[in-house]
Amino acid sequence: MIKVFLVEDEAIIRRGIKNNVEWEKNGFEFVGEAGDGEYAYPQILKTEPDILITDIKMPFMDGLELSRLVKKALPDTKIIILSGYNEFDYAKEAIKIGISDYLLKPITSANLTEALKKAGEAIKEEREKTRLLERYFASYEKYNEFLDKTDYSGVNRKLIEDFLKLGSIDEEEDFVEEYFAAVGENNYKSLLLRQYMTMDIFFCIQEFLKTINAKTEGLPAEFSDIKFIPKAVSAVETTKEYLKNMFRYALSERDKVSNDRYGSLIDEARKYIAGHFSSNEFSLNMIAAHIGVSPSYFSSIFKQETGQSSWSILPR
Repeated sequence: MIKVFLVEDEAIIRRGIKNNVEWEKNGFEFVGEAGDGEYAYPQILKTEPDILITDIKMPFMDGLELSRLVKKALPDTKIIILSGYNEFDYAKEAIKIGISDYLLKPITSANLTEALKKAGEAIKEEREKTRLLERYFASYEKYNEFLDKTDYSGVNRKLIEDFLKLGSIDEEEDFVEEYFAAVGENNYKSLLLRQYMTMDIFFCIQEFLKTINAKTEGLPAEFSDIKFIPKAVSAVETTKEYLKNMFRYALSERDKVSNDRYGSLIDEARKYIAGHFSSNEFSLNMIAAHIGVSPSYFSSIFKQETGQSSWSILPR
């Protein structure tokens, strides 16, 4: 059951919420209530609710201050703000604190239940991720014991990192096949080892995407959520296909980041050229120095982006 605590200074509203939401039917446990933030805070620390519902305007301690304290002490707690104020500043501050939902009064039990279910689903997903991570790390020693008992040579993780940096799209199929061949058929047939391999590559790719500052907002769920891995490793071929798709996505994101970076350098170079083209001292070295790269590197990315030689931009 997901534990819920309610803070609302208006007794009638508090009673209405408590009595009109079907807590247990929807998978919730109502663990406490209070009329203001100051009185609520020690009770919240004691009950450790998964979800806190709080009014925003209360005497002694308002909902935003209470939310700040709760987020600091219990960062995983989801917070639903109730407010009679449709003010941008309140909503902006709530977002900054990390509020899950911001509901304007008057609030129906149906609307509140919907917000609770939404927060509850997020909590369940986080719990599942935590459970899988704990199982992964708890099994790490068992994996190593398993590897020690086999002829698995321990394929170097650097191979994965190098391929992510230097590999090309359309090479991921060959890479995965060669990787499996290096592991050995007798080893990768083991479900346990396939799971270990896939988790290892999964985290390696996640770290790589962070390193290159790739945008992760649109990252497909199957490549960002470890809960998809058990299904992906159910058979050898599904494991291979999953890894090929994951590498293909990572390489595609890498190339987008590279293109964006090159494009900004070329734009900066063009601005410099427009302002200094008539100078007698205008040269390729000057352009390269201005954008902070070597002349040879500038020539390379200029041709890659424009299809022209960098010498074509110099005065005749």
